[in-house]
Amino acid sequence: MKKLDKIYKIPKKIVLAPMAGITDGDFCLKYNDTFGIVCLGAFNLDFDTDLASKKIQNRGRKEFIYELSEIDEKISFEIEKAKKSNSLVSVNIRFNDFSKAESHIIEISKNADILELNCHCRQPEITDLKLGQNLLKFENESKLIDFLKNIHKLNLEIPIFLKLRANFLKAEELIKSLDKVRVYFDGIHIDCFNPGKNHADLEYLKKIRENFPEKIIIGNNSVNSVESAKEILEYADFVSVARCVLSNNIDWINKM
Repeated sequence: MKKLDKIYKIPKKIVLAPMAGITDGDFCLKYNDTFGIVCLGAFNLDFDTDLASKKIQNRGRKEFIYELSEIDEKISFEIEKAKKSNSLVSVNIRFNDFSKAESHIIEISKNADILELNCHCRQPEITDLKLGQNLLKFENESKLIDFLKNIHKLNLEIPIFLKLRANFLKAEELIKSLDKVRVYFDGIHIDCFNPGKNHADLEYLKKIRENFPEKIIIGNNSVNSVESAKEILEYADFVSVARCVLSNNIDWINKM
């Protein structure tokens, strides 16, 4: 697919994962020539998700809180800054009302390289809206389908990725859910969360790879060395990192 060509051609296989309230343009600029892709956000595109983020922030967690009337200009500015890090830029988004988010999605697509729908957040203020990881629940599948169908109708020139969490659903359940919308997205960014373990669930990732061979896959979780990155890359096209960046454990990235 033409829109994926420049992603497949990226020589750097390490991706900066989105971290709420942290990964903006200035943060990305600290890591020039380090990542193949940097992920901004998550950014809220409507009133419901904006209010949820404010509630999350009020209990002490970091979030990106912007005036919705200025969100297009703000996100465009962050993308411009992030691009100066010599990486492709992915923008992770949340919304509850597509009609309110539509114009913002179009604006983001004019500047970003990837649009990433957040199906990963587990903060209750977001999941109570049937968003974040709850978008993947069977009872909410019509909502996910509607979101992706509506985005697909926009005929954006950039690929659509889904940011997911492993082991929220059994692998077979997630595969069944994603299969229903596979024509509407181009990539999977999966946190290979492994409950009770300090390493990625590679078997889960392997099942996703086997069932979605045509998709670009970014694997994530507990990657902090060349060795752990290579384990993920056995079943993924890219590896994303977060905590090791915050702890400044990044020297190994340049050895990849």
